[in-house]
Amino acid sequence: MAALELATAAILAAVPSSRPLDTRFNVLYFIADDLRPEFLASYGQKVMITPTLDKLASEALVFDKGYCSVAVCSPSRNSFMSGRRPFHTLIFDNSGTDFRENGQGVNWTTMPEHFKLNNWTTLGGGKTFHPGHPANWDQPRSWSQDRPYYPFSYTITKCPNSKGPKPINGSGQCSGIDTWCPIPGPESQFYDDGLANDTIARIRYAAGLDNPWFIQSGFARPHAPWHVPQRFWDLYDDVEIPLATYRETIQGMAGQAWHQQGFYNSTDGQVYMPEINAPIPDDVQRSVRRAYYASVTWVDYQIGRVLAVLDELNLTEKTIVLLHGDHGWQLGEHNDFHKQTNFELATRIPLIIKAPGKPASHGKHASIFAELVDVYPTLAALANTGTPKDSLDGISLEAVFDDPTLTTIPSPDTLNKTVAFTQYPGQTFSGCNYGYVVNGQCSNPNSTATAKYMGFSVRTHDFRYTVWLPSLFNQNDPSIPAIVPDWNATNTSTPPRLVELYDHRGDDGTNFDWPGNDRNIALDPENDAVIDSMHQIAYTFFQHVMPAAHPVPHGPTPPTPPAPPVPCTGSPGAGWRIYPKSFCAGRGEKTVPRYFYHGSEDLAACQAKCAGFGRATECKCLDYGNIPGYAGACHLQNETTNLKKSGDGLTAYIPC
Repeated sequence: MAALELATAAILAAVPSSRPLDTRFNVLYFIADDLRPEFLASYGQKVMITPTLDKLASEALVFDKGYCSVAVCSPSRNSFMSGRRPFHTLIFDNSGTDFRENGQGVNWTTMPEHFKLNNWTTLGGGKTFHPGHPANWDQPRSWSQDRPYYPFSYTITKCPNSKGPKPINGSGQCSGIDTWCPIPGPESQFYDDGLANDTIARIRYAAGLDNPWFIQSGFARPHAPWHVPQRFWDLYDDVEIPLATYRETIQGMAGQAWHQQGFYNSTDGQVYMPEINAPIPDDVQRSVRRAYYASVTWVDYQIGRVLAVLDELNLTEKTIVLLHGDHGWQLGEHNDFHKQTNFELATRIPLIIKAPGKPASHGKHASIFAELVDVYPTLAALANTGTPKDSLDGISLEAVFDDPTLTTIPSPDTLNKTVAFTQYPGQTFSGCNYGYVVNGQCSNPNSTATAKYMGFSVRTHDFRYTVWLPSLFNQNDPSIPAIVPDWNATNTSTPPRLVELYDHRGDDGTNFDWPGNDRNIALDPENDAVIDSMHQIAYTFFQHVMPAAHPVPHGPTPPTPPAPPVPCTGSPGAGWRIYPKSFCAGRGEKTVPRYFYHGSEDLAACQAKCAGFGRATECKCLDYGNIPGYAGACHLQNETTNLKKSGDGLTAYIPC
């Protein structure tokens, strides 16, 4: 009997199992705070020393055009960890609450929580969410309780004989962490060394589990303070640190666009603050750049230590490895440091994903736009967790891993991923709040007022367009949140609309001193057509696609009026646009675009309607498909009365 049992067991062992192989993948997820895409091989750079990240990139898919939704820590992390854009999280700066606390996302499923609910063990450490946003790193909802979450700190070590920043007069910011120095002594005294050790311990623990795991670690560097071990500072002794080519403030930029923040020398407390027409000294800029580079090399080393454990435990082929920053960083380009702008270098992020199950992506680059809100659904697809149950703002980029040459993916909200969207609240550092900065001077003498602004930015392959809009909050209506923009603002209204356009034609992303970022060409009349087109993209997305979840929708929406009280057939008398009477309450005259929009009709049917209204030569038809608020909409307006040329093109003033 024993012999028979042994023989039977041997036969069964030789027969392939009918149970499908486990195609679920582990996830090892690195976030490097304030990391910009300036690696030696990965992004075509020549100075920074990053052997680990360069090797990872050679085995992974590198997204050359990765962008955050908002260029500052807490809003960005609230965004990509929840899979929602800022107009849905309602988090726009570090001083705010979070998507859980403000009531928007009480029931949202975060990225790690999605993995946890699908039987992945989720273990976190460091700066994943922003500290305190949500509280306690969103435990226990987002993280398994097998092991404690590894706490976060910017500063464990201090510079020798450190002195804090001296008081400064005037505007600008310089916090207690905006400094740098090399530090001798054991590397165990640095936070990121401890985080790497804990990440390794989490991997060793998870390797013994039967289910897959999701391990996320948020490193402190290269966020300031740039306190780095001496040997990493010394690696740059013989490296010629380049300065930015264009160190002056952008010519013609909107005054709302510039962020003023400086640094201090920790040995004497001397503060270096850029002014609107005076960058900080070149030698200080070079030292700051060296400190940033050394901080990146330090993090590169720590990530290398962690990845070595994957090889040691034979987990490399079972584990997706992901690295990105939470936003970009400016190192003196255009007289800007830190992030907190809508400029290219503040919004662009490195995004590197190694997916073992997608060999076609290994060692490749993708030029399609990838946004951090896409990471959540993309990882879910690559790891085979199942589709997230939440309605997310991002889309899965899995198809790009099968064909990295793709330049479009079906995504109506983002024009099939041919654009990326960013926003940031207006600044008040330039002293030119209502105008443009030309040769260090403000174009608008009435620029001392401080209306609240929001900047909306659209990046296409050829241009970056940013429109700065005052808030309807300035109408002193307490029911309107300060973030609700006035899309009816014009170039001449008070407060005015401000626009920026930067030329990226031919920009492959490898030149961090791209000359097209040095001048705002929105002030050139020959670019009106480009501005009109990109403004419409911004308007459609930010006013109609994104604010759908806004709890208090306020303000006029010119291209999408309320449903008309009569069917859209025939001419309404003199050709005035049809509105319900309530729309005019308290509004006075309104400006509307010179278009006839249609939803479900085809172009020929739309043009036939235009002809029926007697407006065949003036009426323009645009198909907006199923975008909420557009389908079936019919707008009529007088095209011959009270027409005026403005930044929006031809507009009609409608007396309410």
